[in-house]
Amino acid sequence: MANLLWIQAVCCGGETVSLLNSDHPNLQAAMRTLDVTVLWHRYLYDHGRGKMEQVLDECAAGKLHVDLLVVEGAMYSRAPQAATWASGGPYTDWVRAICSMADYAVAVGTCASFGGIMATGRNPMGATGLQYCRSEPGGLLGADYRSRAGLPVVNVPGCPAHPDWIIGTLWALRSGRLREADLDRFNRPRVYYGKLAHHACPRNEYYEFKASATAYSQQGCLFENLGCKGTLCESDCNERLWLTRTGSCTRGGFPCLSCTSPEFPDGFAPFFETAKLGDIPTSLPLDVPKAWYVGISGLSKLACPERLRRNAVSFKPVLIE
Repeated sequence: MANLLWIQAVCCGGETVSLLNSDHPNLQAAMRTLDVTVLWHRYLYDHGRGKMEQVLDECAAGKLHVDLLVVEGAMYSRAPQAATWASGGPYTDWVRAICSMADYAVAVGTCASFGGIMATGRNPMGATGLQYCRSEPGGLLGADYRSRAGLPVVNVPGCPAHPDWIIGTLWALRSGRLREADLDRFNRPRVYYGKLAHHACPRNEYYEFKASATAYSQQGCLFENLGCKGTLCESDCNERLWLTRTGSCTRGGFPCLSCTSPEFPDGFAPFFETAKLGDIPTSLPLDVPKAWYVGISGLSKLACPERLRRNAVSFKPVLIE
């Protein structure tokens, strides 16, 4: 049986909520499969060793072995006096020390991975991810950090991350099936982040013909006018559905905000309208050459079937005889 330690840093708790809502497998089954003892988690704590500070001190000193360290939330690198736990010590000191002792370190959520929402704007507190600050390697631990098993911090971003991404990554590490070659350029597992949220979007037929919605609740593609970043978001959100396996952002009529990306959220503003140069969106898709997109988009609109043209701006299906 392995030891799992889950530290919540500067965060909203969304990754914990996502994990608690795991449905297939449910959380109890997942914990049994992982075969772990939870040394500490605010809601999953099951190891009676006393207060949180005692557990963290023992882990930092190597007295209590940590097989899997999970960090949720960003680090405040420039404000240690504001980033303390009850014992009065900066939590960044604990995190650094425990990361040096852990077999594997996992950053869950975009804040822990890249800084996320906590690192927006001028970022006066110096919020950062464990091994990245936005898209730049470094973060709290430095670009050269490796865990005792030889891996960098494994990033599982999302706002929040899908419970499958969290559980699947922990299982792959626990079973020795995740190697550095299985990680992408931002140390995300390729199996979850090797696709675009755009893939399998139910609005893709509209996208192909540039039949675009002009208002929310219409049926057309959300990319051209309403700020959808699904063509930039590296995740399998529209294949690995949410909420009892039925939903995703675009299935609910909401634009993808590319929340798994290192530059989220600042790099994807404005959220609810599409920035353009002339008629061409500035945030062009990752999976097609930019020149191709510019050249083909006009032809696609000319070839758009009347069925799609009318339904794109309709709030309910329009039957075309």
